Amino acid sequence: MTRSVFLYFKFVFLQIVAFLLFLKLSAQDDLNLNARLGIVDSSGIFYTDGYYTWCSSVIKGEDGKYHMFYSRWPHGKRTADDDSMNYIFNGFRGWNKYSEIAYAVSDHLNGPYRYVKTILKGDGNPARWDRYTMHNPQIRKFGKFYYLYYISNSFDPGFQYKDSATNKDWHHWLKYNCTQSVGVIRASSIQDLVAGNYYKPTGPVMMVDRINTFEVTTNPTVTQGPDGKYYMMFKSRKPNVGNMTFWMAKADQPDQPFTLIGDVFTSAELACEDPCMWYDRKRKCFYAAVKYYSHSKKLVPQFGALALITSRDGLHWQAAHHSLVSLREIRMKDGRRIELAHLERPFVVTDQKGQPLALFAAASINEPSSGDVMHVTSEYNTFNVCFPIKKK
Repeated sequence: MTRSVFLYFKFVFLQIVAFLLFLKLSAQDDLNLNARLGIVDSSGIFYTDGYYTWCSSVIKGEDGKYHMFYSRWPHGKRTADDDSMNYIFNGFRGWNKYSEIAYAVSDHLNGPYRYVKTILKGDGNPARWDRYTMHNPQIRKFGKFYYLYYISNSFDPGFQYKDSATNKDWHHWLKYNCTQSVGVIRASSIQDLVAGNYYKPTGPVMMVDRINTFEVTTNPTVTQGPDGKYYMMFKSRKPNVGNMTFWMAKADQPDQPFTLIGDVFTSAELACEDPCMWYDRKRKCFYAAVKYYSHSKKLVPQFGALALITSRDGLHWQAAHHSLVSLREIRMKDGRRIELAHLERPFVVTDQKGQPLALFAAASINEPSSGDVMHVTSEYNTFNVCFPIKKK
């Protein structure tokens, strides 16, 4: 090897070492949400009698109040006569057709919150892509505007699935489920959004392509990256793959169609859902709080626990150094420790620098689908809970 070639390779090696050192110094993955979760006060529990309560998303408005957008749908049997198999939406399973996005407000981040009105509700119009359910709301502010992301669906009578002959209820369910797409509305203020004075694109900003993604586009979460672009993480499946997969998409504007840029956590042992993503300017990396959907205990030690994942570029994701956010439990101010059947749909409220202030999640003490569909008692009810996050 000549001296000039040796010096060249030495220079390249030193450049690589310097770049790796820069990454190590510039992105510090030391966020430990589990160690900072506070105990829950009764004012941090929010529910509505007669409704399943789920999917909370909270933001501070110009008025200094805290504004919650959440999913709810009524208890009981479904009596609509537009579908002879409407019984598949009885009780808790009604989210797939009858969920609406409601609005509540509080003077304090941790609550208590007060229901005000319903914001979005399907009207059954067959000409609309968002004909039925309104679900998975996530409120964001980018620049001067507020953006409320949500999922909705219609009905595809021609959808075919491999086991349709042996499970007709499931196949019929998929005719609704397979049309799930992500939409958004944009408003200049929370007051305008609540009053219905908003801009709504004619179509969804993300939907399945039946090539990379199959059946569902759901659980959307959007944040702005350090490059000024808008990143969306959502849940779908790969064709012929049973477990859920996260997908990343990107857009120049928050209310324009997003373009796929890659998949995340495709193996069953890392299956997750319900992401809430944000960019941490202090640590210079993306984070997402997720529900772990695997029994392998590879990410966190419990199925259905809340986990933390991270990425430096918004595309390549891994378990955060402190990956456990919370087991399926609530520790109350009065000393009680309540074990939960479900703790999901995490939403992390952050300040303008991406520093966590509170964690909201949907929860139930018992399996809500096991309750009497006509009379849901408190032990089978569902609620949104706020976990305060202690300052570091």
